[in-house]
Formats: sequence, C-alpha cells, structure tokens
Amino acid sequence: MKINCVNSARPLGAMEATSKDGYVFNVAESHWELSKDVTVSLGFANSLSRKAEQGFRSTLKRYAEEMSARHVRNMANCFKRFVRDTDAAEVSVEKLLDWRAKLGQKEDFLLGALKGFLLAWSEYGYGGISDEAVTLLLSMRIKGNEKGAAVMGGCPNNGPLTDLEMASLLSWANSSVVRREICLEEYAYLFCVMMTARRAVQISALRGADLRMEARGGVTMYSLNVPRAKQRGVGFRGSFRKLAIVEDLYLVLGRLHHQFCAMVEEAIGSNLEQSLREQLPIFANAARLKSCRSKDDLRRLLNGPRQDVLHAPVLHLNGILERLARLSTARSERTGECIRITASRFRRTRGTKLRREGFSAFVIAELLDHSDVQNVRVYTENTAQEAVVINELIGKQLAPFAQACMGRLVRSEREAIRGANPRSRVPNDRQHAVGTCGNFGFCASGFRACYTCRHFQPWVDGPHQEVLADLYAEKQRARDAGCADLVINANDQLILAVEHCVQLCNEAKAVNNTQLLGVAGG
Repeated sequence: MKINCVNSARPLGAMEATSKDGYVFNVAESHWELSKDVTVSLGFANSLSRKAEQGFRSTLKRYAEEMSARHVRNMANCFKRFVRDTDAAEVSVEKLLDWRAKLGQKEDFLLGALKGFLLAWSEYGYGGISDEAVTLLLSMRIKGNEKGAAVMGGCPNNGPLTDLEMASLLSWANSSVVRREICLEEYAYLFCVMMTARRAVQISALRGADLRMEARGGVTMYSLNVPRAKQRGVGFRGSFRKLAIVEDLYLVLGRLHHQFCAMVEEAIGSNLEQSLREQLPIFANAARLKSCRSKDDLRRLLNGPRQDVLHAPVLHLNGILERLARLSTARSERTGECIRITASRFRRTRGTKLRREGFSAFVIAELLDHSDVQNVRVYTENTAQEAVVINELIGKQLAPFAQACMGRLVRSEREAIRGANPRSRVPNDRQHAVGTCGNFGFCASGFRACYTCRHFQPWVDGPHQEVLADLYAEKQRARDAGCADLVINANDQLILAVEHCVQLCNEAKAVNNTQLLGVAGG
C-alpha cells in the first residue's frame, strides 16, 4: 500500500533538506549544492507535470539525504536523458518502452541504472509514475553495463599498466619533482593514487590523523586509515579501512600535511596543538583559509556541518592528473607513446597485480575497497599473462619504445660535466668505467641506478654490453633457482635502460664512422 507523502498544495519552496555531506539546499531550486564537488542541475524538471516534478524532486531529495552526492547526480542526469529523449511529462509505460527502443542494446544499461530510482520513487509513494510503469519495470530484465572490458582485453591505453610502465611513471615523477617541474602536492597525489589505488574522493578526505606508524617486533610498519566512499547512510569520514603503505608514501604525505599545517599557523598567527594538526587535511583547499582567523574558526570549519570545506575538491585532484598526463614523458614499452594516466588505470593495475599474485576475489575486493566481489570478478577470471617476458631478443625490440635511459651520451670523459674529476667515474661490477656522474651532490645508489638517472653521462665507447650481459645472466640465475616472477623481473626497467644506452652508443658510432669515411673519401 502506498502512502502519499506529497501534499500537492504545498509549495516546493517551503522544503529544505541537508545532503549526506552536510550541505543545506532548497528542493525547489534549479541547482542543488550537495558537496564541495557536486552541484546538481535540475532546470529540466520544469518541463514535467506538476505532480511528476514534485515526485522527482522529493525522491531525489531522499537520495541526497541518504546517498553519495555523485550517485544523486548520476540519477538526475540519467532521468534528464530519459525526459529529453522522450519528451516525457510523467513516467509511463509508453515513455519507458520508447526510451528503451531509442537506447538500443549498447546503452540499455542506462535504463537499468534508472530502474532502481524509479522503483524507489513509487515505493516512497510520490506521484508522477504510473502503476503500470512500475509493473513493467519489475518485469524487465536489463543487462548491466559491461564491466572490465579494458582489463580483460589488456588494452595498452585504458587497461592495467605493466610493471615496467609503473616503474617508468614513478621514475619520471621522481625526476620531475626534484627538478621542480611538478610541485609536492602533484607528486604526492600521483604517488598516493599509484600506491593505494583509491578514488579521488577518498584521497581528498584524508587527514593527518590517518597517517599511522607503529613498531611490531622491532619492525616499523606504516599504514593509512582511508575514509570509505559509496557507503549508504555513512557521512563524510564516517567509515574507514586500514591500508598498509610503504615508508616513502608515508613520508611524502607527511611532508605535504606539514606544509598545510604551517600555512594554517601563519594564517591564524598561532601555533597549533598536535590534536588540531592531526585534524587538518593532507590534500587541502588553501583558498578556504581566508575566512579562518583563529583556532575557534578552524575548529568550526573542521567540525561544522560542512566538514569537507578545507579538503581539496575532487575536481582539483582530477585536474592534477590531467596536468601530469600532459607533462609526463614516461613511455610505454608496448606502444612507444607516452603512458596514458587516469585514476581508473591505477585501480585496474592494482586489481590485476593482486590477481596475478594469487589473491582471492574477497581479498582483492577488500584491498580495492569494494563492499562485495561482483566488480572484481574480472580480475580473478582473467588468467592471461599481462607481464612482458624480457629476454635478449625482446629487450632489444622494446628498448626504443621504453626510452628508459635518461642520461646524456658523451663521446669521451673530456666532454662530460665533472669529467676532470676522477671520482665522478662510474664503474660497473667488473670495475670498468661506463660513464661519468654529473651530479655535484652526494649519491650512494650504485652504478645500476645511473642508467635511469638524468645526471648520468654514458660514454659512447663504454663497456655497456658487459653490464647488459651481467644483468641477463643474473635474471637467468634467478629463474633457474625457481624465484618468483617478482624477483626475476625486478631489473627489467634497468635492462631496458641499458639496452637503450647500447643502441644510442651504436647509433653514435655509426654516425662518427660515416663522418670519418666522408673525410677519407675527400
């Protein structure tokens, strides 16, 4: 039995509500601000009948109070598409069948996405949707949106990244932040997405207190208490999952948080106690500090109805990835092109890697922060080997694509920066010099790190083939010993860098010989 919750004589302007993120909005207005990141546009609702408009707005209001702002926006956009495609004034059998025919099989999932909203509309007792339309919806079997196509197909542009691509991206980011081509916030966000595979809305919600360090059995462990997303009935930072992280990520996020704490202290002219510092966001919206003049103002911002105002907008974090994608020179060994950077690719990479390492669907769901396993089956059911097996033949072919050697080739030690300093020579394992280090600072990384370092100046006539032979032999020994693929392939990025260096040297020698032949012929 339906309960009529709508009084048709009551003006919509008298209705106010509060979103799950604590934002107050007027139900009758054409725009609802539901969070710092999401504003829903409802101007199209004016084309509905009075009864249907009230029913739609009232249903969407319930969704806004109970569910994530993004889900509310998705439902509004989906219903807008239905109205505009069919010129519907109300939800009827005729309009639903008309829309399904127009969508076709490729977009039928849109009706599936809207189906739950329309059924809720009826269950809430609001007008504007006919009983016959509800009966039709209940009888429909609608195929969902295709999940995992990029993963299953191993797409080099949208699918999971290979280990080499991840290493190449990280190497580029490390070099770029040192050269100040990207800022600490951009580096920290990329590093965080790569290492945690969490959504932007979750990373945006992080605060200093979420960074954890503890000692277990004499070993220091680092973790991140990540706020959950997409949980019904749970508000901002209302639920968390603990995630183990590497020390480097802990230090980078800690440094970024410290920067914002210093900015806040400067803005209010006072030092902050540790408990207050821990409540400050890691990825922050510094522009909001203009209204903050004291600790009391700060506490009101952090604990008031809009607790997310000091946190970086998701749009800003998405913009960071877009900027990094434009700047990145990290190349894929599969395509030879710059690696396409998106947050979803890092999630697909994490899921694929976990599956390759033998974890079950339930473990993968936990580590990707899914509430169930329906969206991780693609990783457990896909048994194709994504990893490229690097050997002497494949390495030569992939090296020009990967372009992993970052240094500058020199014809001799005399041409190199610091070439007059004997201590700048870089010896290999056989104590034969392969190039010159152009870094004036301290470095204890060893010669292997040199081939992927921008300060390295490999000599054209250096014994780089010796390095290559030793690396391939080391890889074969690990394989013969039955080591895991993770150990066997640990130096693949270095192998490609040395292969690239060898090819550059061969090209330089060929050019030099051509010039000498030209001189002799003259």
